[in-house]
Parts: sequence; C-alpha cells; structure tokens
Amino acid sequence: MGSKLFTAVFLGIVSFASAALPPYIKVCKSSEANLASCIIDSVNLLRPKLKEGIPELNVPPIEPLPLDEVKLRSGPSNAKINANITNIKVWGPSTFEILELKPNLPKAKFAFKVRIPSLHFEGDYDIDMKILVLEYKGVGPITGNFTNYSFDCILKGNRIQKDGEEYLKFDKMRLRLNIGHSRITLGNLFRDDPIIGRATNDVINDNTDLFINEIKPVLENSLAEKFTDIANKITLKFTYKELFP
Repeated sequence: MGSKLFTAVFLGIVSFASAALPPYIKVCKSSEANLASCIIDSVNLLRPKLKEGIPELNVPPIEPLPLDEVKLRSGPSNAKINANITNIKVWGPSTFEILELKPNLPKAKFAFKVRIPSLHFEGDYDIDMKILVLEYKGVGPITGNFTNYSFDCILKGNRIQKDGEEYLKFDKMRLRLNIGHSRITLGNLFRDDPIIGRATNDVINDNTDLFINEIKPVLENSLAEKFTDIANKITLKFTYKELFP
C-alpha cells in the first residue's frame, strides 16, 4: 500500500532541483499555485519505480510487505477460532491512488487520503477451530484478497542538526486503515472431503471480521513504520535547504 509515495512527496516539493536529484523526480516550487496537485503528479510520475524500490536512494521495495505474526483468540460460540498466522507477505501497496493531499510546508506536516484498489496476502496458519458442528485442527497455507481499502495518514516532521546542516526528520506516521471487502481462504482444510473444506471456508468468510480485526492493527503498524522509514531515508539524505529553499 504505496510507501514510496512519501519519497515522491518530499522530493517532489523542492523549489529548485539539486544536482543530486534523479531525473524521475518532478520538481514542484513551494510557491506553486496548486501545490497538492503538483505533488500528486510527482508521485504518479514516480509510481513505476515504487514496487521494485530505488537502490540509488537506498529505498527498499514496498512489495512484498512482511507482517508480524497475527494471533486470533476469540469468536462467537458457534464459530470459535484459535489461530496463529505467520510468514505473512502482502502484495498490492504500490497500486495506491492519492485521493486527497493537504501539505503544510511551514509546519512540515502532510495529510493524505489514499485508496488501495486491491491487496493480496499469503502466509501460513496453525488453527484450532469449532464451527457449528465441525471441529478442526491443522496447519496449512492461508491467502486473502482485499479490495477497496483506503487509509488516512498524517506525517509530521522536525528540523534537526547534523554535521552542521539542517535536515528534516519525521516522527512515526499516524495511519488509520478503512476496511473494504475481504475474502480469506485456508488451504488444506478437510483434505479428504473438499466439499466440507469449501463449506468451512464459506463459514469463515461469513466471519471475516474475526480475522480482519486482528490483521488490521498489524498491517497499520507495518505500513506506518515502512512509510516513515522511507520518508526519513530521503529527507536525511538532502538538507532542508535543498528540499525547501
């Protein structure tokens, strides 16, 4: 979900291009009549490079995005699920679309509304569940597809001194995900009876909130850390005067 977005944001609003800035960075003057629109154009210009990363700027690829382990320990009596989900990787963040941007250069504050058309994740599950009259314990692969996800975020910076020069360093981003449609599939369920396996997955998807409510904070934290790290890799490479003359 678009972490290289912030690379473009903070390089795209420079008044004059530094010799060190690469040609794929669109320059926007701070006096630009529609600064937000210019920054969005800069992000869109940079989009082809986001998925694979930008080695020359020490910016790692956004995909696949790894997530920490997710633990599920709750559920209604007719759909009791205890599960550990590990080795989670997410694809799709680089397909983000900026819906709204509010830059505040004097305060070094940037507020975004972003849509992610689709996300796909893969991982491994270890599960103990009782759904209706069915009981199951086992391990296997888990996959999921999320569509029409969006997030609101705020990135706030502070000026710091380093080697006699002034730089911009950002605090950890504040990010809130808005959930769209979700579909989750557990592989290897009731391998001897695929019909029951499909029916069980249908029941699980009738209760996807159980999974999503646990995955959401992990995904939010991972995205916030990733975005903040990338923003700082950029703004600590160029002085404040270079970025905001």
